[in-house]
Amino acid sequence: MAPLEASVASRALVIAMYVLVVDGVVALNLGGLLGPVGAGLVALGTIGSVWQARLRAPLTRIRGGATIPGVIAAAAALVDVLYLAATVLDGLIHLLLFLLLYRLYTRETLRDVRDISFICFFMLVAAAPGTFDVGFLFVFIAFLLVGTAVLMLRHVLMEAERPVDATAFVAGRPPILPRHVVSLTVAASVATLAITATLFFVIPRIGQAALPLRAKLGRMVSGFSERVSLGAFGEIETDAAVVMRVHIPEGTPSPELLPGIRWRGIALDRFDGRMWTRDDPDRYLVHRGPGGSFELARPRGGGVLLTQEIYLEPIGSDIVFGAPRILRMGVRADAVTIDSAVSVTVAAAAARLRYVVDSELEPASPRRPSRRVPPLDDDDRRRYLQLPPIAPRVAALAREATAGSAGPLDAAQRLTAHLAQHYQYTRALERTTELPPVEEFLFVARSGNCEYFAAALAMMLRSVGIPTRVVNGFQRGEWNPFGRYFMVRLLDAHSWVEAYIDDFGWVTFDPSPRTAGPGGEAVARPTPMNLYLDALRMRWYRYVVNWSFTDQMQMAGSVRRATKTWTPGLEWIPRRPDVGRGTLVALVIVVAIGGAIVIVLRRRGTLVLGGRTIPRFYERALRALARRGLVPARGETAREFLARATGAEPAIAAPLATVTAGYERVRFGGVALSADELSALDRSVEALVPRRRTT
Repeated sequence: MAPLEASVASRALVIAMYVLVVDGVVALNLGGLLGPVGAGLVALGTIGSVWQARLRAPLTRIRGGATIPGVIAAAAALVDVLYLAATVLDGLIHLLLFLLLYRLYTRETLRDVRDISFICFFMLVAAAPGTFDVGFLFVFIAFLLVGTAVLMLRHVLMEAERPVDATAFVAGRPPILPRHVVSLTVAASVATLAITATLFFVIPRIGQAALPLRAKLGRMVSGFSERVSLGAFGEIETDAAVVMRVHIPEGTPSPELLPGIRWRGIALDRFDGRMWTRDDPDRYLVHRGPGGSFELARPRGGGVLLTQEIYLEPIGSDIVFGAPRILRMGVRADAVTIDSAVSVTVAAAAARLRYVVDSELEPASPRRPSRRVPPLDDDDRRRYLQLPPIAPRVAALAREATAGSAGPLDAAQRLTAHLAQHYQYTRALERTTELPPVEEFLFVARSGNCEYFAAALAMMLRSVGIPTRVVNGFQRGEWNPFGRYFMVRLLDAHSWVEAYIDDFGWVTFDPSPRTAGPGGEAVARPTPMNLYLDALRMRWYRYVVNWSFTDQMQMAGSVRRATKTWTPGLEWIPRRPDVGRGTLVALVIVVAIGGAIVIVLRRRGTLVLGGRTIPRFYERALRALARRGLVPARGETAREFLARATGAEPAIAAPLATVTAGYERVRFGGVALSADELSALDRSVEALVPRRRTT
């Protein structure tokens, strides 16, 4: 390799190496392993390493000076891993970053570049288990492209016939990356990506990948609580972050026909005047049934069956959600816990969770189910009628609103309508008296959020003898037509009431007039572009992050069925007694690939035959001479052919000598010809073309 080419390649290698470093830092940030402050510090350190030769020079004058900072930093990193880091993985990430910066500041040889590339690769590996964002796909592709370029450039420099320009390697001046290196890098990366994707979908997997060194995966979000606390004041903040995506498979009822659907979470039964909590001693484990799912309840009949595929973000709770009433659940867990209020928990609070729920929806208007509903026992009835000391006027208001009711169902509907019609929803909560929160809501403020509406309805229903519980969960959310799923956000967190009606069972009542947004105001609807991007994120999580062995089996079955239907399309291939159709297909593919390679190489200006690289201008010259009847003999060198051809036709001696000299420079000298030299060779080739005789 010429010195100029070695210099350009070394500069390109330095740039590619720094791109790998940036890619690794971005991966750690996406995985939640490196915050903005840490990423900024690493970026400053990386920028400083560009002048590492100058910074390292003073230390080289001190005996052992170059190793002193490394020893001190290594000791600090070890202490961090053992004692200071929050988790073992965090300590290992700090150690990786230290090794990265250490290598950047001490690099001198191509082996150091290899070490830096490996460190960046381990940064991607560390971030992969906790990275659920689709942006990691682009980080991975960038690493694949640039990493391949690093390997190729490093190999080129190692195989160079002349010494590498070490000064250019250390300084890292911006080069112009050779075009052929870029094209070959892209081709190799695409092939690697195709092979990797095939292996990903084919290699069997046992279950959800997890990194035991890490204590938590993903950020914890708030907005859902396992209790309802009244009496706070101030304005409730809304958060549009998506907390759950509920996919509705094809063949199920259209979501537009389910306007009142909710995602039920936890039921609360005890109220002390300010807070609703869960006081349910009856909790038991449900193990997987013969069909592979957890059977949680039996259908009552009369309700629409709805299947939901739910992708739940970590919310700091092990409660899982689904449309009431949940009949069965499919989830990756050894067992699930359920209580008498049908609140379901799965021990996966720190990880994103995917599960499938089959529910029997409540009818739009309550009606007696076809299956008999067992009555509440005495202990449950006392628990769901428990009340703290309340003002007499609260019970009086309940009796007034339910006067003349035809029964418990009619009474519950009247109380619900009374609250929805005579009270307002607001996010701005104020305390103006020392009264208990529910009493102040009913008789003073006459406005509040959904928790106040639910607590007031539950208290009033209990005061007239109707067993009641408060339910926390989420509202319907925004429908995304690009992926057939509901986008449920933090601002959709909601509270409502379930009342036990004899012969009907538990019936839902929602008195909150929350018709527009979290505060009665209209919430901005996402744009089609935002919906499409969110659908892309969900597909990434579904078909990459959460790809399972079951999905592989289903894909294999689909491929098998498609193959059966596609096989008759091969009938056009002629049958021969000695050659099968499979052999002919393989032969056609091989010929097509070989032809494509020849076309690509010809377009690049070279053709490889018999281990020799023939420049395109010399190939054109050989074709022109063949028209004159001059063809190189087997084993004849270029100079021998030149002597024989010029002896036969002396007129072509000068242009053929020029073409032959150019061929030898390119073929044996590895010289890249300039534009002027190529133009001169083209003129010499044109002089070799035989002219037509004119009469």
